Amino acid sequence: MADKTKIKSVNHTQNLWIGCTKVSEGCKHCYAEAMDRYWRWTPDFQQLTRTKTWGQPANWQRAAKAREVEMVFGNSLSDFFHPRADQWRPEAWELIKRTPNLIWRLTTKRPELIADRLPNDWGDGYKNVWIGATVEMKKYLWRLDSLRDVPAVAHYLAAEPLLGDLTPELADHIHGIDWVMVGGESGAGFRPMDAQWARNIQNLCQDRRIAFWFNGHAGRHQGNTLLDGKSYQSYPAPLEDYKREVRVMKVSCRDNFKQETLAPAPSSEGLKTTREERKCL
Repeated sequence: MADKTKIKSVNHTQNLWIGCTKVSEGCKHCYAEAMDRYWRWTPDFQQLTRTKTWGQPANWQRAAKAREVEMVFGNSLSDFFHPRADQWRPEAWELIKRTPNLIWRLTTKRPELIADRLPNDWGDGYKNVWIGATVEMKKYLWRLDSLRDVPAVAHYLAAEPLLGDLTPELADHIHGIDWVMVGGESGAGFRPMDAQWARNIQNLCQDRRIAFWFNGHAGRHQGNTLLDGKSYQSYPAPLEDYKREVRVMKVSCRDNFKQETLAPAPSSEGLKTTREERKCL
């Protein structure tokens, strides 16, 4: 459920809890609810259930060190800021802090709830956390305004499932957004997406120099990730910024690495042993 993912923009998906409640039109054909109904992960999808996979990110963190950073889609089967997960979220923030080589992507349809659910040491945002809001129709563009009020190293828009043209009004709400992802609806009963809606967003992103990622068209065409024959899979600048920071931390750690000589044990006179004074990222 969490170790493998078909989502091309991330390396992993991690669901610390599963379940959600519907808040807008984009939730009508919720893929997470459909998957839960099939696999029966939870006794009640609307009540939310804590998972047993919290140990996996530690394994990814160890593996990611050699490759600098990897990206995690946090709670793809829920909403990280859902109020029914308040009891587990403080522990989730601690887990995120312990995995600095993982960039956590947290998407919500409830950006107005974020501020009251941030950890005390959030400051200007954890360097390995990006926060995004889903906007499927024009009437939810206010979510971007609520999102922008939350300090973070990267803010993004998830326009998926895209159910209508967001332009031209989107131009008044997109300032301060670092990344935009667009995609159509999948699954049975999918609602079609006009390719022109995606073109309009891509053109706006190009004009504003905002990174743009196209996830695919709706329904049976969702596997087609080309827009007008072109692939759009760009990450925002904060990704490269953080990669450079991780490289600097690695070099600094190696340069400052020391070995401490220990006093010989009585039974091993003259024998010197060493231990690591610190561990590198």
